[in-house]
Amino acid sequence: MNGFKQMRNEEACRPRERFLFTDELMSDEVVTKIKEACKRTDQAKVLNKSAHARFINWSRTEKEVCLFTLYAYADIMLPKQFDCIFKLDNPSVFINTKFQLTQSIYEGKYPIETIEDGHKHLCIFEFEDNVPDILNELYVGTKFYDTPSKDALTLGICQANDFAEIRSRLEYTLKLKSEYGMEWWKFDEDP
Repeated sequence: MNGFKQMRNEEACRPRERFLFTDELMSDEVVTKIKEACKRTDQAKVLNKSAHARFINWSRTEKEVCLFTLYAYADIMLPKQFDCIFKLDNPSVFINTKFQLTQSIYEGKYPIETIEDGHKHLCIFEFEDNVPDILNELYVGTKFYDTPSKDALTLGICQANDFAEIRSRLEYTLKLKSEYGMEWWKFDEDP
């Protein structure tokens, strides 16, 4: 690990919880600024020297994207394979495509070899084929610490074998939200 307390591994998560979510595609300009900030990091504060060097020297290819992911569901070692992307507010819209998470920048500041449970990360994903069009629907971050609007599209990223349970849970909670609004969680019979 990276000196952080290990929180929860994937096996400890119910399949319906095993997804990352993102609401922002990072522009190349922002990635350049983040790389420059990482270059200026005091070497004593670098959490993982090989991950740090790999990110600083990384150049995006046409089959890669940098996404801002929110509150990871578990501690995950990289690289990590995924094969499903879906809309959180409409999980009937999804695609299956093979890709892997190759790099992680913890809290947008520290390149590391993992995803850390409960934290935000900049994540580099590499697709086996082309980058899917659904990612082009995301808000594009153009400034350091940009923030999408509250109604911006949010996508989920998972493994297809977990998607049926993820989708079922999302559809259930979306129904509760439409019936009960902000206090939907009081009526959740399967928390």
